[in-house]
Amino acid sequence: MNSSSSSLTQGFSSPLFPLINSSLLSLLSPPSPLPPSSYPFYHSFQTTLIPGISDRYTALAVPILAYWFLGGLFWFLDEAKFGYFERRRLHESEEVTRRNRVTLGQLIKAVVFQHVVQTALGLMWIEPDEIVLPREIFVDHGMVMAQKYAPRVAQLVMVLLGENNGEAVLRSGAGRHLVEFSYWWGVPILQFGLAFFIIDTWQFFLHKLMHEVPWLYRNFHSHHHRLYVPYAFGALYNHPVEGFLLDTLSATLAEAASMMTVRQKILLFGFASLKTVDDHSGYKIWWDPMQLLFSNNADYHDIHHQSFGMKKNFSQPFFTRWDIIFDTVMTREQVNNRHMAVGSSAEAEIDQLEKSYKLD
Repeated sequence: MNSSSSSLTQGFSSPLFPLINSSLLSLLSPPSPLPPSSYPFYHSFQTTLIPGISDRYTALAVPILAYWFLGGLFWFLDEAKFGYFERRRLHESEEVTRRNRVTLGQLIKAVVFQHVVQTALGLMWIEPDEIVLPREIFVDHGMVMAQKYAPRVAQLVMVLLGENNGEAVLRSGAGRHLVEFSYWWGVPILQFGLAFFIIDTWQFFLHKLMHEVPWLYRNFHSHHHRLYVPYAFGALYNHPVEGFLLDTLSATLAEAASMMTVRQKILLFGFASLKTVDDHSGYKIWWDPMQLLFSNNADYHDIHHQSFGMKKNFSQPFFTRWDIIFDTVMTREQVNNRHMAVGSSAEAEIDQLEKSYKLD
């Protein structure tokens, strides 16, 4: 690349990446400030997404509202007993009261307590507006793209395509589009991918450990497995210690490691809440987005809640990769084959399981 007449700008500080000609950099850099037409549809110019309510509080409220909204919707279906949805239950409705070891009142009390704890911890963790607004809202996006994204995008393109071919592509007009796409879409997608991976990894290994160490299961995780027939409101029915370690801490680590903005946290927390409620819904509905897009869904997780499946299907809440790696997947076909071969009742298996863990 010819750089004799222009200064050079460094992006990645590594000999693997070439220095960038400043004249090329100027072609890649969007104007500052950006014109309104340059912003993606999801961008909001408002200081708060909900007028008068800090995004900090919205990030804490959204997962709770999502939980009770979707849980309430499935509860309505449970009570209404519409024929279409009754045919898509994973268990007969009477099994909920016959096989489960916790009442609805006890369950709601425990979930409300967990929501109170996670809200209190969130108030201490999520920074106030005077810190967030200058860093995340009052931002010159064009300048950020010019200073941080343009040189790095150029370097990556030149490493992948070679300096001459890479520069030709960048100067063709595609360069600025790559910079803008990386800023508005590429990096956010990678952030959410990393957050999903961290949550899945943290929850899989802690979940698996709680099943493999009898003391942990007996004192903590057995609370959640009092629901042998899961239903939506029970998604976060946990011992408080497990609720903090498994759910609250995993989401906190994920958003911190992926360096999310407060508005990204709103989306992550809300989506994760909807996903875990749907996974415990007790319905197999093919057009349900959570079940259509994820193989780790209500049918998959229901198997884990059965006495014969408690050492299988540990993965939650998004993907099944860790179960596949550790060979802990149990399919519905395997369950059906097992029912044909084994004659013991569900209640007898539950009693045997509880005796093995020395549960009351």
